[in-house]
Amino acid sequence: MELETLPKEDLIKFAKKQMMLIQKAKSRCTELEKEVEELKSKAVAGGTDDIIKALTERLDAVLLEKAESEQQCLSLKKENIKMKQEVEDSVTKMEDVREEFEQSHRHYVKEIETLKNELLAVHSKHSEDKASLQKELEAAINKQLELSEQLKIQSDSEDNVKKLQEEIQKIRPAFEEQILYLQKQLEATTDEKKQEIAHLQKVIESNSQHYQKDISSLQEELFQLKATHQEKVKELMCQIETSAKEHETEINKLNQLNENLVKQCEASEKNIQEKYECELENLKKATSNASQESQICSVLLKEDTVVDQVVNEKVKHLEDTLKELESQHSILKDEVTYMNNLKLKLEMDAQHVKDEFFHEREDLEFKINELLLAKEDQGCIIEKLKSELEDLNRQFYCTVEKHDKEVQSLKDQYQKEISELNETFLSSSEKEKLALMFEIQGLKEQCENLQQEKQEAILNYESLREIMEILQTELGESAGKISQEFESMKQQQASDVHELQQKLRTAFNEKDALLETVNQLKGENEKLLSLQELVPELENTIKSLQEKNEEYLVSLSQRDTMLQELEAKINSLTEEKDDFLSKIKNSHEEVDNLHEKCEKQERLIIELEEKVEQSTQYNSELEQKVNELTGQLEETLKKKNQNDQQVEKLMVQVKTLSEDQEALASEVKSLNEENNRLSSEKNQLSKDLEALLSGKDDVSLKEHITELEKKLQLTVEERDDLSKLFENEQAQKLFVKTQLYGFLKQMGSEVSEENEEQDAISVLQAIGEALAKLNEEKHNLSSQYDEKVLELEKNIKFLQEENVVQCEELRCLLRDYEQEKALLRRELEETIAEKESLQFDLLEMKNANEKTRLENQNLLIQVEELSQKYDKNETHNEKDSFIMEHENLRSSLEQKESELQDVRAELMLLKDSLEKTHIKTDQHSSVKDLEEKIGNLEKESKEKEEKISKIKLVAVKAKKELDSSRKEAQNLKEELESVRSEKDQLSASVRDLIQGAESYKNLLLEYDKQSEQLDVEKERANNFEHHIEDLTKQLRNSTFQCEKLNSDNEDLQARIETLQSNAKLLEVQILEVQRAKAMVDKELEAEKLQKEQKIQEHTSTVNELEELQLQLQLEKKQLQKTMQELELVKKDAQQTTLMNMEIADYERLMKELNQKLTNKNSKIEDLEQEIKIQKQKQETLQEEMTLLQTSVQQYEEKNTKIKQLLVKTKKELADSKQAETDHLILQASLKGELEASQQQVEVYKIQLAEITSEKHKIHEHLKTSAEQHQRTLSAYQQKVTALQEESRTAKAEQAAITSEFESYKVRVHNVLKQQKNKSASQAETEGAKQERQHLEMLIDQLKIKLQDSQNNLQVNVSELQALQSEHDALLERHNRMLQETVSKEAELREKLCSIQSENMTMKSEHTQMVSQLTSQNEALRSSFREQVRHLQEEHRKTVETLQQQLSKVEAQLFQLKSEPTTRSPASSHQSLKNLRERRNTDFPLLDMHTVTREEGEGMETTDTESVSSAGTYTQSLEQLLNSPETKLEPPLWHAEFTREELVQKLSSTTKSADHLNGLLRETEATNAVLMEQIKLLKSEIRRLERNQEREKSVANLEYLKNVLLQFIFLKPGSERERLLPVIDTMLQLSPEEKGKLAVIAQGEEENTSRSSGWASYLHSWSGLR
Repeated sequence: MELETLPKEDLIKFAKKQMMLIQKAKSRCTELEKEVEELKSKAVAGGTDDIIKALTERLDAVLLEKAESEQQCLSLKKENIKMKQEVEDSVTKMEDVREEFEQSHRHYVKEIETLKNELLAVHSKHSEDKASLQKELEAAINKQLELSEQLKIQSDSEDNVKKLQEEIQKIRPAFEEQILYLQKQLEATTDEKKQEIAHLQKVIESNSQHYQKDISSLQEELFQLKATHQEKVKELMCQIETSAKEHETEINKLNQLNENLVKQCEASEKNIQEKYECELENLKKATSNASQESQICSVLLKEDTVVDQVVNEKVKHLEDTLKELESQHSILKDEVTYMNNLKLKLEMDAQHVKDEFFHEREDLEFKINELLLAKEDQGCIIEKLKSELEDLNRQFYCTVEKHDKEVQSLKDQYQKEISELNETFLSSSEKEKLALMFEIQGLKEQCENLQQEKQEAILNYESLREIMEILQTELGESAGKISQEFESMKQQQASDVHELQQKLRTAFNEKDALLETVNQLKGENEKLLSLQELVPELENTIKSLQEKNEEYLVSLSQRDTMLQELEAKINSLTEEKDDFLSKIKNSHEEVDNLHEKCEKQERLIIELEEKVEQSTQYNSELEQKVNELTGQLEETLKKKNQNDQQVEKLMVQVKTLSEDQEALASEVKSLNEENNRLSSEKNQLSKDLEALLSGKDDVSLKEHITELEKKLQLTVEERDDLSKLFENEQAQKLFVKTQLYGFLKQMGSEVSEENEEQDAISVLQAIGEALAKLNEEKHNLSSQYDEKVLELEKNIKFLQEENVVQCEELRCLLRDYEQEKALLRRELEETIAEKESLQFDLLEMKNANEKTRLENQNLLIQVEELSQKYDKNETHNEKDSFIMEHENLRSSLEQKESELQDVRAELMLLKDSLEKTHIKTDQHSSVKDLEEKIGNLEKESKEKEEKISKIKLVAVKAKKELDSSRKEAQNLKEELESVRSEKDQLSASVRDLIQGAESYKNLLLEYDKQSEQLDVEKERANNFEHHIEDLTKQLRNSTFQCEKLNSDNEDLQARIETLQSNAKLLEVQILEVQRAKAMVDKELEAEKLQKEQKIQEHTSTVNELEELQLQLQLEKKQLQKTMQELELVKKDAQQTTLMNMEIADYERLMKELNQKLTNKNSKIEDLEQEIKIQKQKQETLQEEMTLLQTSVQQYEEKNTKIKQLLVKTKKELADSKQAETDHLILQASLKGELEASQQQVEVYKIQLAEITSEKHKIHEHLKTSAEQHQRTLSAYQQKVTALQEESRTAKAEQAAITSEFESYKVRVHNVLKQQKNKSASQAETEGAKQERQHLEMLIDQLKIKLQDSQNNLQVNVSELQALQSEHDALLERHNRMLQETVSKEAELREKLCSIQSENMTMKSEHTQMVSQLTSQNEALRSSFREQVRHLQEEHRKTVETLQQQLSKVEAQLFQLKSEPTTRSPASSHQSLKNLRERRNTDFPLLDMHTVTREEGEGMETTDTESVSSAGTYTQSLEQLLNSPETKLEPPLWHAEFTREELVQKLSSTTKSADHLNGLLRETEATNAVLMEQIKLLKSEIRRLERNQEREKSVANLEYLKNVLLQFIFLKPGSERERLLPVIDTMLQLSPEEKGKLAVIAQGEEENTSRSSGWASYLHSWSGLR
């Protein structure tokens, strides 16, 4: 058995099967031993010896089986050890595999790191690309500035445009009238043309009918000629047959006839050759015509179908001719065979002639074959030409498609570039917007803080003001009250100071709170760092867990999923980016709405600019017209070239047709001559025939006539063929003529019916003239096109310069805005600083007030006197200072307002310039991009305007607040000044005022110090802000690390799952080991029981030995006694002769006793041998015990190791679970954020979808509007060209008229001079004048006609151009649709290919799986077959060993039987008795009450019982016969031999009879035992089969339970009987059980009397009852 190949699970199954087999063998042994015990316990009278013999034999067999089973056990144990070693080897292999896997994992980690580095490189590249795009943006902005400069230049040219528009409006009505007139003329001409076309169609129909009638008449004539010809042929054949029969007798004249025949054959061969040559020439001509036609087809793609038809007709005609030739050839063959038969009938002299004829015939056949080959070659040539034509067509289509694709790719590139520029613009604007938004938010926050502080200051101020008012009122009343008020003021000031102190404390508390938050953030950062330090420890634990193979697989798959998730994240980020772009677009749309509001306010400006727009539109239309004219010019040039090629080809065709016509005419003439000649020959022949018929002498003449008739038929057929060819060529000629006339009509030259009847030369001349006209028109259009192109290039340059100027202006404005922003920020900061300084002043003043109040208590009287004097002086000074400050603030505010107004004016100018640029950008495709950029700039400017307006509002509020604060400050200052005046009055009177001044100085110094401290605190605050920013960055980093930790957590979770799965597998393995241990314990217990039994047996045998030794000693004592007695007897015998007889008897007794001793010695030896065997068995069992103990110890060690591993894994699991919980908390928070972001993303997606749908709609609308615009443009262009041509013609006419007028003047002068000279010739001049007038009238009429025709031509040309443009548009659409279909087909094919490849891979995988499974199946089959073979071999070996043992036992038995027995009957009887007594002691009687219950079906026994085998000795028949008689022998001197012989015979016969009876009984007993064994075995087999079937059916235990419950609870009767088959099928009952159940179901079972004891419950063994 190749156990190495089997997997682990199969090995375990195999071991279990082996264990089951061992258990079954043991159970069988136990059953057999029980049977033996039962048989031994039976005490059957008479046949005990036989039963004992049978039992001993069976015991021996059982012992042998037991020994074999023990050997099998040993072999199985060895195999188990081998299995364990193999498992250990596999474990080592698995560890090696795991190490390899770890290496691969590290390799994958390195690859991931490289991929990350590549990603970083890609990001750097992306940033570089971004920088390059920004540079391009700057370049584009520079271009825009240049374009703005060009726009300024263009504004000067707008006045000229207006003038031109006015002129156009004046000229328009006249031209419209002319257009109406021309349209009417066109309609008239179209009607005339329709009438002419109808007339021509009628003529064509009449001609076709006439031709059809002619053809039908010709066909009828042909049929008539054929019928007459056939009748004549039949008559001639009849005549030939009659002449042949009559002239058979005339043999002498045959020689002459032979010679004539030879000559005729030669002539016929020549004729045939001539015919073949003619046909070859015709074929060559036809092929040349076909090749010419194929060449024409390659040029004229439109005429392919007609030419193909002609070629097919010609091919069919050639095939018909070939068939006719073949028919003629077959006829000739028949004639030749007929002539050969005649020659054979003639003499042998004609054989030479025959040979020559055969040679000539072979030559002809060769020639015919050559003709056929030539025909095939020509067919191949035609097919090649067709294939070439198809290839050329394909190439043409491919080139067209390539051109279209290139155009589309260029368009796509331009669109991509435009979109990229837009995106760059948008990104820059977005960044600026975001920066502005952040700045605005910061300013708002600062404003709010300032407002709060302002409110607090106002409250303080109001309280102080109220206090001051109370003081002023109370000072006027009384001085007593002043003191009280001073005290109240002091209290209030103290409370104010207290409040200010509280505020300071709150500020410091906030500062402390901020510091605490900073410390907390630091603590969190430290925690995160500690977590990062914990990360390597976790990684170490992960590495320890990574030793399992499956875990690595899971981690790899997770990495793959992580990569996929990263890709998904990247996609989501791109989607978010798109959403942000859509948001920006929405913001742009909002800006557009604001812009529309601004436009409503500036309608006056827009009305002025609409005129400029019109002018620019006219310019753009002119440019588009020029472009279209250029396109049309190119198309006309292409068409002209095509027409030239067509004309050349038509010329070639006409020449070839004229040549063919001449050749056909000559052929027709020759055919007519031949026809006339043939008709004359026919008449002559008919006359000759009549003569021959009258004579009937010359057979040769008749044959000649038949030949001539055949020739005639051939000539008629040739004539028909030539007529068909002539008709085909005429039809071709007509077709070519119609094509030429159609071409001429297209060119514009009208051809009359007379011209149509003329030759082809006149047609060609007309074509040449039309081509010359086309060349002239081409030159004119090219010159016009060049002029327009130059003009347009100049305009474009101007526009570009203007755009550049505008871009520069916009940039300057943006810079100004940024500078203004910075100024506003500085101003805000200054205002904040001023506010703070004012607050410090207030505090100082309060302190000063407190000191002054203390001084004022002592000097109240002096205050009243001095207050009046100082009030007047100091109030003036303070007012002046306050007024100066106020004026300064106002001037600064006015400056700011003026700056804001300048900004507004600049914005207005920007809007105007942007609108102008927006209007003028329609002139070129590049200008459109600039328009989009300018639109974006406008939106940005609007946003900035809004921001500026908000800032203005804020500034206004700040101004108001400043004004109010300044007023309050002034009031406070006034109050302070009043206080100071009081203080000065007191200081003048008291020296302490100087100290107050010094204290004031000290206060100022303190104020400076405090201001410095404030600056320091501000710096600290800034530092804190920077620190907070750093902390935010650290937070971001920590969040990033958190995400990393989440990913690591996911990895940990996956690893934990793998650990759990491994733990489960370990638990399963532990359970299996425990099961194996339990099995081993059971085996140990069984072996212990066996050992105990063996020990008991050993003790019993030892006891028997001791008893036997005691018996021996007793017998020895008896022997000694007998010896003594014998010696005494001998002494007595010497005395007497009678004693001799006694001595003889004693000797006999001694012999018998010696025999008994020998027997007992042999028994003792046997017992000793058995003891030795048992000792050996005991030793082997002890060795097995030691082995088992060692194996148990190994298993226990393994168990302990596994338990330790489990404990470790549990600890690791607990740690990982704790980490999991932490990570899960983080995950939950992150998931919440993710869900919120996903909701936002979904909202943005919805918005994007809506915007995209709107965009698609706008695109479609734009496309339709563009198409309509192009159509109108083309129409206007045609009108403009017509007007330009008319203006040119008018100018030319004007020049001609001026020249004619000058010449006329000269003539008039000459005429006047002549009139002076000749006054007589007046009458003649009047006549000349009249003639001249008449001629001028004619000229005017002709000119009018010419103009009409020109107008018609122009209208037609314009219509043609419009139709061509529509045709081109439709072609473009068609091409697009084709490309789309092609692309879709390609995609579908790719999908199909991919699906097919996947299908193939799936099939290949399926086939591989099938092959693997088949290979596995085959391997399993082979392994099972080998197992079966091994089992069979082992079985054979066991059988052989058993047979050998049997043979040995039989040999031993034979030896024992062969030994001579000298036993007396008494001794034999005694021995039998002893044996019976021993057996009775060994096997006690069965007690029915003590018998244990027998095992039922399905029970498995593990306990084994061994019965001690007792050796039995049975005499054979020969021994019995040979054995001497047991009776006393007579004395030696007795000599009665006859009687003795008789007695011996009798005894031998009786012994033989007894022996035979014994043998019969033994055989009967053995037969009975064997029968019982057979029954038992059969019942066991059936029981096992039932058990197997039960195992199958008992799978559904619930069903069985339900059935049994129903059976129990139902009443006895039919319902119970219905359930019996179900129970029978489920439980596989025996027939006895079925019967019992049936009785129970019927309810007829009576309570039978139970026998005492447990015997009634026992399962009946056959031997017991």
